[in-house]
Amino acid sequence: MIKSIASHPERIRIIYILTLVIGFFVIYSTIFDEKVSLGGDNANYYILGNSLANGEGYTNIQHIEKEAHYHYPPGYPVLIAAVATVFSNDIIAIKILNGVFLLGAILLLFFIVKRLSENDHIAFAASLLTLLNYHILEYSTIMMSEIPFLFFSLLCIWLFLKIDFSKPIFKNWLFFLMLLCLVFSFYIRSVGLALLVSMVCSLGSKKQWKYAMTLMGGFIILYLPWMIRNMNAVGNTYVSQLSLKNPYQPELGQANIIDICSRVFRNLERYIAIEIPSGLISSKEIVYKDLSISIAEWFLGFFILGTIAFGIYRLKKYRTFIVFYMLAFFGLLMVWPSVWFGTRFLVPLIPLCMFLLIFGLIEFLSLLQIKMLPKQTTSLVPIVVVVLLIFWSFFYGSNSISKLREQANSDYADNYKNYFALAEWIHKNAADDAITVTRKEGLFYLFSKKKVTNYQKTLDREAQIEYLKQKNISYVVVEQLGYSTTSKYLVPAIDRYPNKFKTILQLPNPNTYLMKFEPELGYWGDWKDEKRNGFGNYLWKDGQKYSGQWKNDVRHGKGTVYFNNGESLEGSWENGKLNGKAVKRDANGVIIEKSMYKDNAKIEVINESN
Repeated sequence: MIKSIASHPERIRIIYILTLVIGFFVIYSTIFDEKVSLGGDNANYYILGNSLANGEGYTNIQHIEKEAHYHYPPGYPVLIAAVATVFSNDIIAIKILNGVFLLGAILLLFFIVKRLSENDHIAFAASLLTLLNYHILEYSTIMMSEIPFLFFSLLCIWLFLKIDFSKPIFKNWLFFLMLLCLVFSFYIRSVGLALLVSMVCSLGSKKQWKYAMTLMGGFIILYLPWMIRNMNAVGNTYVSQLSLKNPYQPELGQANIIDICSRVFRNLERYIAIEIPSGLISSKEIVYKDLSISIAEWFLGFFILGTIAFGIYRLKKYRTFIVFYMLAFFGLLMVWPSVWFGTRFLVPLIPLCMFLLIFGLIEFLSLLQIKMLPKQTTSLVPIVVVVLLIFWSFFYGSNSISKLREQANSDYADNYKNYFALAEWIHKNAADDAITVTRKEGLFYLFSKKKVTNYQKTLDREAQIEYLKQKNISYVVVEQLGYSTTSKYLVPAIDRYPNKFKTILQLPNPNTYLMKFEPELGYWGDWKDEKRNGFGNYLWKDGQKYSGQWKNDVRHGKGTVYFNNGESLEGSWENGKLNGKAVKRDANGVIIEKSMYKDNAKIEVINESN
């Protein structure tokens, strides 16, 4: 049976490819999730894609300013815009696009591994395990850039492996096709820089200097328009985030060399012991927190990395390129802020790591069996290992598919149900020019269809209020979405100035609030020891206003009360009560009455002639 299969390589290759294609459609239809992912990035990609499709440029159309966008590279939004223009801007249509890219990536992986290993069985095993990988399947139904980048990066690698670099550059159309794919990969995800570095280094090591310089020069020329556009970029860019100690806590300031070294160490520790094993052989969700890593986790991580390294060492072709690509990719991950955690950053490298893990295991066992088994059976090792891997993949795959199918069929958690309910209220009841401040503004915009913005990440409560005033905020959302910065940056401002926030809607379990922002109401002025002290103003809902001195949270000292009919009363307060002489004036400033007060009670009217 084995000899029969081995004697018909083309036939078995076709069977393998058909199996992968059929398997994809069965699996994808089973796990497809129509819901919007709860990550904020996917909503922002969709918004940017629609901005391009609607002819509004690469702008934040969810903001009232519709300012130019600088944070995400435009590659994936361009793909969304293409689907929205040619087919539909329906979210399901955009999700299906990622499924198409996944199928293309699986087929590309098969031919890449076939070229690297010269073995159809290994190519099939690596492709099947990738198709069944929980993390890759999860991102294939989310409007995120991981799977499109996976496709275009594998397309770049496949073209690179096929190019004949002995041909003259300008007669080598495959090279220029690869250059275009390379640049577009970088426009999808910045980690595409690893592809450029690995290709240039690989060409340089083979003294293909003309190709190396042309590749680098062409990349720079095609990237130059985006670079020029971003020269005046301010705010939330990748470069600005990388330079911070923690992008989610900007008040911590810029990272120094010690912070960078500490970041590299933490990232290295986490990737070796947790994220690489999880990405390749587990469906475990990564949670960012200070973990005590067990000896078993360290052992598994080093075993996987050791096997991958041995697989690279045993490659007969393109070893240099693979080494440079792996080092460049992981090098970029090491300098990223350690709070950017999760297997999502590893997704584009999972297929290649999967192949190298399988290949390294086969090569290691092949070396062992040379000494332990007759030479006539050496060809059995790859086939036996692949069969065992495929057998194991059904257990792993069934767990992945079952877990993802359950997620697809489940409803949103209660905290997000509340969040989206507030957005629906805004959609139905708020004015067209209303602006809501909220965390995960992109998600809120999808459901509210009204302008949004985020709160300022500052611990200064007065600065937060001023920011809300400056942005002309109409409503404020206080949610409990988990890992929320809302309680850190927004809630303290609300607690200090409760009269400026009127609760419009409150939903329980968990408590979620929609508040109308009324910036002129309540107190505004000086504070000391968390109490109103110094000069301040206070406006009541009926229009009455006090402007004057405060002490220990009450009016104390000289001040003036302004009534809603235009009249005013000037006097002195002691511990919150009006005492002593007071002067009442009309709307034109003419004195109406002079009187004496004690504990807020008028005790004597002073004759005007006095």
